[in-house]
Amino acid sequence: MWEKIALTTLTILLKMVAILPFRVLYIFSDMVYPLIYYVVGYRRKVVRTNLTKSFPELDLKEIVKIEKKFYRHFCDYVFETIKLLHISDKQMQSRLRFTNIEEIEKRRGDGRPFFIYLAHQGNWEYVTSIALWCKPGLQGCQIYHPLSNKTMDKFFLRLRSRFNTISIPQKQTLRVILNMINEGKQPLLGLISDQRPDTKKLSNHWMTFLNQQTPIIVGGETLGVRLNAHFIYGQMTQPKRGYYEITLKPIEPIEGEECSYSKQYMRQLEKDIQAQPHLWLWTHKRWLFKFADLHPNETFPIG
Repeated sequence: MWEKIALTTLTILLKMVAILPFRVLYIFSDMVYPLIYYVVGYRRKVVRTNLTKSFPELDLKEIVKIEKKFYRHFCDYVFETIKLLHISDKQMQSRLRFTNIEEIEKRRGDGRPFFIYLAHQGNWEYVTSIALWCKPGLQGCQIYHPLSNKTMDKFFLRLRSRFNTISIPQKQTLRVILNMINEGKQPLLGLISDQRPDTKKLSNHWMTFLNQQTPIIVGGETLGVRLNAHFIYGQMTQPKRGYYEITLKPIEPIEGEECSYSKQYMRQLEKDIQAQPHLWLWTHKRWLFKFADLHPNETFPIG
């Protein structure tokens, strides 16, 4: 009962914010930024370390410039996400534009699922609006990790179903997708695979990413290959404040390369981060583990 009361209260309070126009929300964002950056200092040490190691060629002044720009965007992201509680389909399409949607349309109808690689970049909560750009017949879905806070978990599940997208708990992914296919539906699955793999799933799948030895998530590729999925990369860019664009790019495997889909995704993402570094989520402890610590008797793989 208390969880229901908390969820209802939270939703009402945030809806009161969501009804405000974007221009007012960005004023609030500008007011919150100095509190988050200067006063609270939310994960500033993590962000500074990540940026410094990812861009060793930049001096401190340039690093701080990116850092501040990131925190400004992070505050925008929070208010933009709240706005999902009160936004029309037309307004959503004006805020996030999908290009190359024909890459999906010309491949549909064969029953094979679509696996779209995405990242914690721009405003990833907007990505579920892809359903507005596709013709009927595809079922949008995403893999998610349940949050420890049940109230926030239910809130985000409600938020992410705004455009009839299904959120699938990670452990149920294969069963749910197979059920969809058996029912004649064609899944359109979003994969956000840019963070640190689960500690229990760290393996020999490593590569150099943003100048650092990085373990990569290969579960999505393993599942997609098993299901004979179409692999597509969603390139997120920001033409101007509050507006985003995702360009869909098919991924073809490189013959003889292990985990080729995952590695190509990471290589393309690296280029995109370098182009607009403030859009990526730098607060995550992406490089908590070192290859040498986990594999003391092995040589770091090249590639």
